[in-house]
This record gives sequence, C-alpha cells and structure tokens, in this order.
Amino acid sequence: MASKALYKLSRDAIVDLAIQWTTSTNPYLAGNRGFDEAEEEDYLHAPAEDIGALNDFWKNLKTDPDELSKRDVIDRIVDGDWRRGLTLQQYAMIDMAHLEANDTALRWSALKLVPLESEDKQIAQDEGDRGRKRRKLSHDTSEADYPHISAPTFLASLRSEISPLVKAHYHLHRLPAPDDMSIIRLFISTGTAFTPRGARVPRRARHATDSGRVMYIALPGGCPYIYVSVSGSKSSPRQSKGMHDSSGSLSAKLDLVATKRIILEAIPKALSRAQQRWALEPTKLTTKSLRTIRNLKGNGRPGTGGGAYSVYHLDAQVQAEKTTSQVLPPKSRIEAKSEDVEIRFGPENNSQHCALDHFHVTIQDAQKKSVEQDSRPAQDESAQVNLNFSGSDVFHGLRQMAMMGSSYMNLSKVPCWMTGEMGVSSFKV
Repeated sequence: MASKALYKLSRDAIVDLAIQWTTSTNPYLAGNRGFDEAEEEDYLHAPAEDIGALNDFWKNLKTDPDELSKRDVIDRIVDGDWRRGLTLQQYAMIDMAHLEANDTALRWSALKLVPLESEDKQIAQDEGDRGRKRRKLSHDTSEADYPHISAPTFLASLRSEISPLVKAHYHLHRLPAPDDMSIIRLFISTGTAFTPRGARVPRRARHATDSGRVMYIALPGGCPYIYVSVSGSKSSPRQSKGMHDSSGSLSAKLDLVATKRIILEAIPKALSRAQQRWALEPTKLTTKSLRTIRNLKGNGRPGTGGGAYSVYHLDAQVQAEKTTSQVLPPKSRIEAKSEDVEIRFGPENNSQHCALDHFHVTIQDAQKKSVEQDSRPAQDESAQVNLNFSGSDVFHGLRQMAMMGSSYMNLSKVPCWMTGEMGVSSFKV
C-alpha cells in the first residue's frame, strides 16, 4: 500500500517528504526500537542513531541524486526508516504532493454557494402565503456578500457538523501559486464510517485503509464556488466476488453514498452564520483539470465562457496591449479558413484555454423522420439525442476537426455549445 502510493511521486518529491517526516513523525531509530524489533532486524537498512542523523541522511540524498534510485528510496522508507507503517497524515501528504505535480490527478465538480432567505423573511412569507415553500433561494445577492472562507475555521466547523456520524481523518493543505487555494482531504474508512464511538471494531474492518475513500474539498476563496472530488482504491478481486454473495460490500457502498451526502450537506452549514444561510447548487461543470475548473469558476477573474470568449479572461494589462487586429489576424484568401476557426474557437495559442476531458449534451427536440408505410407520408417526430465527447481536450479536438475543412465541420452551422463557449461539461439544448 505504501509503496504503491509513493510510486506516484518523483524521486525528489519523495525525498522532500522524507525530510519533513523525520521531524513530524515517529521513525524507526536505533534509540527507540523494542527488543523484539532489534531481534528481527535484518540490517538491510540500518536504523539511524537519532533524529539528527536521520535528517542528515535524507538531506544528503537531496543533494546527491545519484546515490539511491527511486526504487531504493522507497524501499528505504517502507522497509527501513518507517517500517512500522505510514500514518494517515503521511498518506495525506503523499496525495497532496501528487496533486501539486499532476493537474489531472482527480476529477472535480464545481458547486455554487447560493444564499437562503433569512428566518425572519421566511416567517413573514409563511404568514403571507401558507402554501409557499418555507425556504426560498435568493439569487439577488452580489458576490461581495459571499462569505470569506477561513480554511482552519471552516475545517473546525465542518468537523463538528459531521463528526457525530462520520469518522474521518482530516488534513488541510495549501496549494502554492498559481492555484493559491486551500484543500481539505478527508479519509473515510468504509468499515468504520458509521461505527459509534467506543464500539468494538471487527477485525475485518481494521484494514479499512485498503478500501477507504478520500474526499477533497477545495476552497478557492473570493468567489461563490467550492470544488469537490471523491477518490479511493478499487475493490480487490476477493471483495468484488463477495459483493454478489454477501451484504457486507453492498452495505459499504451504501455507506459511501450516505457519507458523501452527509458531507455535502454539512459544507453550507459550516459556512452559515446567524441571519446568513447558504445552500449548494450544481453548476454542470465536472472535469479532471483543476486548472480548468479554477479558470472557469475561480477566484482570479472568474468567467464562464470558453471558445472565442476565452480571450476576455486575459489579465487587464495583457488585454490592454492587444488590439482587434492582434486577436483576429488580417483576412486573406489563404488565411480565411484559419480566421473563421479562430472566430468560433478563439486564438490557437491561448493561455486561458480551458481543457475539458468530457462533454455531454442532450438534444431534447431533435427531429426524427418516420419511415413511409402503407402509402402514408412520412412525418417528423421529436426525439431525444445524447452526445458524448471524451478525450484529453474535447474542444481542441473539435477545433482540429474544423481546421480540416467544411466537409468535416460547417462553421456557419456549428452551435455555440460545440465550441466551448458555454463553459460547462454537460448541457441540454
């Protein structure tokens, strides 16, 4: 388990974590080993005498990258300095290092914070009209009224909301620039998610680290959005086989669904204050790229448009230097096709382009012509059509198709949702 987690990182990243762990964890040392441990020691990796010696060893590996390979470094951690096992805190630090190095490590969904009417307004509304819904969403609040999120305070409030029902390990991490956002990692064990405090945990559930799930909550700040992601290890073949003949695995799956619902309901409660209540609404934006979701629903200069409108996401200084002739090149007979594509899809080398790996559109009233039968004329019928696009960058792929000519894509008839202008990953038309 530990080796598999560490192999996701580069050698330098692993060494950097080990340097931090020498002072923040309880490594295996010559001075703290027990009698049985000393007897069973194989001396393949001799323990350091103390924390100082261990710290010097890992710092030397940092300056001398040729001394040990990545595989040897991992073996030293797993079978040497942390042979007693990694803590949940160490696993959290591994995941955060992997996320920093890989923008597409997780799949994120953007949720919007929506203000709720105050209780006084609700009471007055109920007295005026008993038939109306007691809690009504209010959409006339400006972005300046949205709460300024303090990550430690939010974490404490979230923990108090869900701790009676969910046992989880919490880890708060701050992503460096250009992301500049706080991420809360919650590790939830499927075997003990709803186990009452003080209850005896069955031996079968003590290995929940292998089947636990991790939920991430990203707090961009300065905007009414929160990003969430759920990940976890796949079930083993033994677990998959037992899923059909026992209720244990099915119960674990149901626990995960219920746990996610509890946490999502607790997020707006943790942000709410007296006379200022919030709810979460979906935004139809789900993607593997944290950069994409940050650009479309972020805290810099948030915008929802892609395609040709993505040029307006540029910084003010850059935008001021650009002219219309620079954004749209002079038209000539040779460049006509390229210019038409740029008008619909935006500039080719656009740093603000947001890559979406999946896009789903539902055409609700597509026309379907019935086949003529028994001398009756054919009639047009409405039908629903679902289209799914997937790839590393869906709209860049559609752009390349448009560059191949009108026989592949007629730009004059291409709808806006095929150019990325909507800034969403699912859409109904």
